[in-house]
Amino acid sequence: MKNNPKRTVITGVGPLSSIGFGKTALWKSIIEGKTGLAKEDFFVDGEKIDSFYYHKIKYFSIDDFDIDKDILKDIRIWKERNESIDLFYLLAIVKLALADSKLQPKEFNGKIGLVLAHENPGLDQFYEDIINKTYDFKKQDTSKKKYFEAICNAFSKRGYDLQTFMFLFQVVRAFGIHGYSLFINNACASGLFAIEAGADIIRSGKCNCVVVAASDHTSIFKHLWFKKLNMYPEDGLIKPFAKNRDGFVSGDGGAGIVLEDLDSALKRKAHIYAEYLGGGFHLEGWKVAIPDMTSDSYKIAIETAIANSDVKKEDIDLIIPHGVGTQVTDAYEAKAIANIFGKNPKKPLITAFKPYIGHNLGSTALLETVILLLALENSLVPPTLNCDEVDPKLNIDLVRKATKVNFNTTLKTACGFAGYNAAVIFQKLGKNRT
Repeated sequence: MKNNPKRTVITGVGPLSSIGFGKTALWKSIIEGKTGLAKEDFFVDGEKIDSFYYHKIKYFSIDDFDIDKDILKDIRIWKERNESIDLFYLLAIVKLALADSKLQPKEFNGKIGLVLAHENPGLDQFYEDIINKTYDFKKQDTSKKKYFEAICNAFSKRGYDLQTFMFLFQVVRAFGIHGYSLFINNACASGLFAIEAGADIIRSGKCNCVVVAASDHTSIFKHLWFKKLNMYPEDGLIKPFAKNRDGFVSGDGGAGIVLEDLDSALKRKAHIYAEYLGGGFHLEGWKVAIPDMTSDSYKIAIETAIANSDVKKEDIDLIIPHGVGTQVTDAYEAKAIANIFGKNPKKPLITAFKPYIGHNLGSTALLETVILLLALENSLVPPTLNCDEVDPKLNIDLVRKATKVNFNTTLKTACGFAGYNAAVIFQKLGKNRT
């Protein structure tokens, strides 16, 4: 960031996905071209509602992540034995990120912060339980007053527990994090907004280190809505920027990353993946499900990120776009990229990650950032899957096979629902900075 002596680096990553838990398993699956795509039948009382594809975590138990057993016991008691998948995903990815960074929060004497991101934690499970409870009461001959009292008794605490500060609270107590905290929801771009917020916390001196984490899981409710919007591909394949692109499928998972002041990281001889140089953010404020093709909002976000990072557009070696695989959004992204970097640019390289892991909604940008950081560290650009023919109208090229290349500066972008446009830049440490 220009004129700011505090530099922010990434010293830990903790991915959770349908193709692997932790960086080693995830990266192995990426280079092997694996996906976690599965087809799910959803039944209600034995009657099939729908069959749908998504990138599924087939087995997950929070008990496998070496989190304090007494804390987990207290959480389960508080939640009255309702297993909260959203909370447990967040606990798992924070644990993975902290372990990878070899960082102990108590060593920072309250100077470690936390930023969580999610679109709607706990809401899908709440919906399902409300439906089941309501249906049970429908079969009873009871008054509206008794029905009201029964539902309130069953769900008043559960409703209170949906407030996002409660998710922060449970993660904070599980790991002894006592610094500045935030909860962020900027739709699909939440992860990039969260990274910028974490870096701001470090730049301001509030904390020397910030854990940023975001997660999501697939549900029938999300699927049915995206299908209603004609954004669901019947073959289950996300085809970023392809001529035959026709939508996206969801994915289970999330990611945690550890942001740290450079001086702190060097002092404790931490492994450094990259430096976070800065971001650009612009809110379109037009419609919820589609971007405004006449708008320059996305272009503004990218150009602002480049300016704030004190690099030139010619310095960008690799772009990881949102790559959601819908007709309008891919065209919107391609328009901004071509306007800035030229039509069909050979540099920067461009590749998309959603075909590997699905669209993780509020955590998608953060999980893709982890893959980006692993690609940067391994000097290898994974190919875009499922794109047999790039739409020639988009004027961009994609990496179509694994490419071994020594690159330094990367751009990650996201254009979330409701017009939350974001772009952030990372660079290998060691480049000359002004």
